[in-house]
Amino acid sequence: GYGMAVGDPPVAVRSGEGLVGQAASTGETVLMTDVPEGYLPIRSGVGEAAPRAVVVLPVPFEGESLGVIEFGSVTPFSALHLAFLERLVGAVGVALATIQANRRTEELLAQSQGLATELQDQSSELQRANAELEEKAEQLSEQNRNVEIKNMEIDAARRGVEEKAQQLALANQFKSEFLANMSHELRTPLNSLLLLSRVLADNADDNLTARQIEFASTIHGAGSDLLALIDDILDLSKIEAGRVDVDSAVVDLGEVRDHVTHAFGPQADHKGLELRVQTGPDLPATITTDAQRLQQILRNLLSNAMKFTDAGSVTLTMSRAPSGTLYGVPPLDGARHVIAFSVRDTGIGIPDDKFSMIFEAFQQADGTTSRKYGGTGLGLSISKELARLLGGRIDVSSEVGVGSEFTLFLPDELPAVTSTARIAPRGTGGPPEPPASGEGARPARSSPILRAASGAATRPVPGLDGVTVLIVDDDVRNVFALTSALELHGLTVLYAENGHDGIAMLTEHPDVDVVLMDAMMPDIDGNETTRRIRALPQGRGLPVVFLTAKAMPGDRESSLAAGATDYVTKPVDLDELLVLMGSWVQARRGVAS
Repeated sequence: GYGMAVGDPPVAVRSGEGLVGQAASTGETVLMTDVPEGYLPIRSGVGEAAPRAVVVLPVPFEGESLGVIEFGSVTPFSALHLAFLERLVGAVGVALATIQANRRTEELLAQSQGLATELQDQSSELQRANAELEEKAEQLSEQNRNVEIKNMEIDAARRGVEEKAQQLALANQFKSEFLANMSHELRTPLNSLLLLSRVLADNADDNLTARQIEFASTIHGAGSDLLALIDDILDLSKIEAGRVDVDSAVVDLGEVRDHVTHAFGPQADHKGLELRVQTGPDLPATITTDAQRLQQILRNLLSNAMKFTDAGSVTLTMSRAPSGTLYGVPPLDGARHVIAFSVRDTGIGIPDDKFSMIFEAFQQADGTTSRKYGGTGLGLSISKELARLLGGRIDVSSEVGVGSEFTLFLPDELPAVTSTARIAPRGTGGPPEPPASGEGARPARSSPILRAASGAATRPVPGLDGVTVLIVDDDVRNVFALTSALELHGLTVLYAENGHDGIAMLTEHPDVDVVLMDAMMPDIDGNETTRRIRALPQGRGLPVVFLTAKAMPGDRESSLAAGATDYVTKPVDLDELLVLMGSWVQARRGVAS
């Protein structure tokens, strides 16, 4: 109040403490008329005096004390004064409550304004974020459109690839069918040519001059060369289709050395070349691989070396490759030992720019019309794929005018699984078992590595005495050639030009000992004819040997499943056919007895 001196500290009073605290806690007015000495004096501008009376009034508002007012007076308070003060504090309470409310309102307003500012800042930030999100959304939308476009392009490309794959599959099917048909069309006349030229060369009637026999032998040799070309094309087709059978067998490397010498020695002598066959000191005696495929690879490599070498030497070296060498071929890298077959020549060599193409099918280092060296250009391509099937690889090094060296690396054991071949483990050359149709075991036939062409004279074959053979074939040329050859060996030959006539012929001639069956015939083919033969009482154990020009993958399996006893592709080697027929006839007679 006005009685307090400037600079006096404000007084803080707790509820219930002193007169002020008591008035605040009880809400009742406290009147003190006897003021002790030393009480807070009442000051004015010109002096001060001690109060005679003090009244303490709580300031009420809605039943609560907002504060306390203390008055001091130099004269006692009258009843009128007290009544006035009682009413005054009520107004003061309303004023204080209003002031507090206003202050609270101001505080809340300030807080609201602060929050509004923060919200505004946050709103601005959200707007910026929203703008960024919208920009990113536009970018994502653009990316999505690009992705959709890419997806459509990928889908279109995928459809294109699928269409190309279908076209390729169709083209491969057409190619396979074409090769099968061409094989049949080429092999059928070739069979007649080889059989009849062989019959003439044998000169069984001893009525030909030496010159005529030479002509017949030349025709037979030319036909054999043509057969080799056809076999190369069919081999490549089988490899591409993944239908090459790989037979695991123990191969004597000493026999390989001897056969190379016997098979290529005469050719080397004829060209004036030196043929060397060398073996390393640590070469094992045997390896386990496919003898026929090894034969084919070495024959191709040695034939090329002979063909492209006019002077000097051709050398085959068989040795164990150094251990620790990495070949990049899992069967070789994981093999216990790796065997190297190296064919080195002193021929024309291979230019550097031709290295990449010599292993490609139908391509040659010299492919011009004026080329000096012949051939189909399939030998190295086939050899490369066969080496891969055997778990190996072929490396080449060459220098133009100096010579070339081709090296076949093979593991000492044929891998158990290859990617495109079926491996049939067997012994040292035993043939597969025939189908269970009452025929008995198939006789073994030897297939020496790199054997020379047969030129033996006609000789009797055991087991063919008094044998009657039925030929079922729609090609008159083939029947004539076979009949002429077989009759020279004392066989009785019957003929039927289709499956129906063949079945009728068997019914009329129960004395037939063996049937030679063609696969491709009009009306009913050889497979269906064989099924019907097997249904006859006399046909259950009858040897039915397929003699066919069909040599595509799956043909042999289909015929054996239909009941064929054996399957031989044209053109046939007459001696082998006679031995085969004799062994089956003997096997049947042994079962019958």
